[in-house]
Amino acid sequence: MYIITQFERFILGDFKAMLSIEMYGFFIFCPYSQPNAHLEPVDFDKEFKEFQAEFDEYCNELDFLSYKLYPKVFKDFHNHWKKFGAVWDLPTKAFFFALKQNEEVFVEIGKGKHIIIKMLYIADADENGVRKVYFELNGQTRVIDVRDQNLKATKPVNRKVDGEGQVGAPLQGRIAEVKVKVGDDVKENQALFLIEAMKMETTVSAPKAGKVKAIILGSGDMVQQDDLVIELE
Repeated sequence: MYIITQFERFILGDFKAMLSIEMYGFFIFCPYSQPNAHLEPVDFDKEFKEFQAEFDEYCNELDFLSYKLYPKVFKDFHNHWKKFGAVWDLPTKAFFFALKQNEEVFVEIGKGKHIIIKMLYIADADENGVRKVYFELNGQTRVIDVRDQNLKATKPVNRKVDGEGQVGAPLQGRIAEVKVKVGDDVKENQALFLIEAMKMETTVSAPKAGKVKAIILGSGDMVQQDDLVIELE
């Protein structure tokens, strides 16, 4: 592919354009004399610091250039890396198709650093749709809980605390009593609800003053840690 700039077209006329069509089969007319002529100026010193503050102080200039050229792609990549780690160290087949039972892979995680991962077996899913996955890491047996996204949990799953003004259960148990109602004005450290666990009651108080916006779970409901119970505004 041959790129013809306005300058070349002015100096050489259409002969070069026609020649490029004959030689290469097609050409592109470029309205700029340089590929980056249409880009906005970048203050590298200022914007690079802002970039590191938003993402990670260990991100380098190459990461910064990737972000400037492909911002959404870089954000998706960075979020994936923060959640799953350096998955690029895994062999391609293991990454895309997972390991089969008793299959083993050799992973290089750094210069002179290697780990051997062997898949043992996957247990049946429980009522929450979670499976226990057993594997060996350098000969040591490990087990982790993995939610099977292809299964629907038979046990109700409560919404978790994920924002400001939300008050959740600090521990697993049963809500013994809700001491407020929607629309109530509450003060900081005022009791909101009681949780009963191991025959003991725990009082959960308001983290700040506000008004009760919604009561998500009520008396008698079973809760897990960080289940959302009350929303304040």
